[in-house]
Amino acid sequence: MDNGTVKPKSVLDRVMRLPEIAVALGVCVRSVRRMIDRRELPPLVRVGRSVGLMESDVQACLERLRAKRSQV
Repeated sequence: MDNGTVKPKSVLDRVMRLPEIAVALGVCVRSVRRMIDRRELPPLVRVGRSVGLMESDVQACLERLRAKRSQV
């Protein structure tokens, strides 16, 4: 039965909360929410009592942004 929780992809993967994601991406928390709404970032996940994004997903987003920037 799926209760909306997600298991981390690896033992070292962790949930990053919105303020931490905003700092990593260099934007404000509101911009992070907009990116999620526009599907530029994956949907928020719940792991236990924490809500945010998996660190591996944020890293993948950063890599996509870097690749896009280098193509310009």
